[in-house]
Amino acid sequence: MTINNAVMVGRVKLVLYDSRDGSSTRGELMELFIGEDDYSLVQIPPGVTNGYKVYGDKMAVLANCATETHDPDEIVRIDPFTTEVPYSWD
Repeated sequence: MTINNAVMVGRVKLVLYDSRDGSSTRGELMELFIGEDDYSLVQIPPGVTNGYKVYGDKMAVLANCATETHDPDEIVRIDPFTTEVPYSWD
């Protein structure tokens, strides 16, 4: 499933980590700041770990539009503070 994220209100920090076997960008991390001052559509391919947090002092509204119907068994949730992803949310 491909995920399409856009922030309609506020700003978020969106973090992407490629842990896909065989990917040319495996092990790479990307940090994006999207929202009111940078309206963007971010397409996240299958297998790319992603997470976000509100950035700034107001509420954010993020539209998460996937290419397939939601299946709770398809998503693997991980602790955002795990060492599995080399990123600090501080």
